Amino acid sequence: MNRIDWYYLKRPIILFFVLLVVSLVFVFVGHQYEQAQKEEYQQAVAKLDSTHRLYRNIVNDIDLLDQYRKLFNDYKSTGLVGKERRLSWIESLESTNEVLRLPTLIYNLLPQEKFERPGLKVHRDVSVLSSPMELSIGLLHEEDLFALLEGLRLSIRSLFTVDSCSMARSSGVAQPLDTKRANLTATCTIRWVTIDAK
Repeated sequence: MNRIDWYYLKRPIILFFVLLVVSLVFVFVGHQYEQAQKEEYQQAVAKLDSTHRLYRNIVNDIDLLDQYRKLFNDYKSTGLVGKERRLSWIESLESTNEVLRLPTLIYNLLPQEKFERPGLKVHRDVSVLSSPMELSIGLLHEEDLFALLEGLRLSIRSLFTVDSCSMARSSGVAQPLDTKRANLTATCTIRWVTIDAK
């Protein structure tokens, strides 16, 4: 009877083991396939994140470029960037004087030269230049000098710096101030700054 049972059981047992091996192979292959797909998915997600970051950086760079372009165009329109605008500076000075009506205002615009200041660092493709202007001014009182410089600053968007100013009284200390002629004389040197970006 053992022989007969074994004879009948041999085939199902062999079939069971064959199917078990096939199942294990399918499980192993399926696991390997899942791992490969998971790695591909993680790589795709990482690539997508990298692309999103790159896109955000490009958008930020474009926004920054637009801001710098607008600033550059503003500076160019004011004359800070580009060629010197001597006529604009003189017109601004004269229009400011028309408002203040100073007794005398004599100016001398000198040739353009390199703008030198301690600690000023400039990129090699950019030249910062300045055009000195010497002013000789007859003033009714001290405040006229500040009014002239402030009026000049408000009337034109170009950049200028005051290098030096000296003031002297035209008449003696004991004499009263005259409201129709210059009581003080001032000599100043200002510099009109321009930037030449090559």
